[in-house]
Amino acid sequence: MLHPEMESALNEQLKWEIYSGYLYLAMSAYFEDLGLPGFAHWMKAQTAEEFMHAMKFYKFIFERDGRVVLQEIPA
Repeated sequence: MLHPEMESALNEQLKWEIYSGYLYLAMSAYFEDLGLPGFAHWMKAQTAEEFMHAMKFYKFIFERDGRVVLQEIPA
C-alpha cells in the first residue's frame, strides 16, 4: 500500500507525463502543417515515450493498491 503523500506525488507525475505527451503531439501537428514530416515523426515518437512513462506510473500505482487520479491538464 502506498503512503498517501507518495500516492499524491505519483499521481502528480502521471499528470505531467500525460501533459508532456500532449505537448509533443501538438508540436507534431505543427510540424505536419509546416510540411516537415521528419520533425513531425520525431515528435510523435516523443509523444509515445511520454505516454509510455505515464502508463508505467499508472501501473505502478495500481499494483500497490493505490488510487489513480487523472487530473486536469493545465492549458
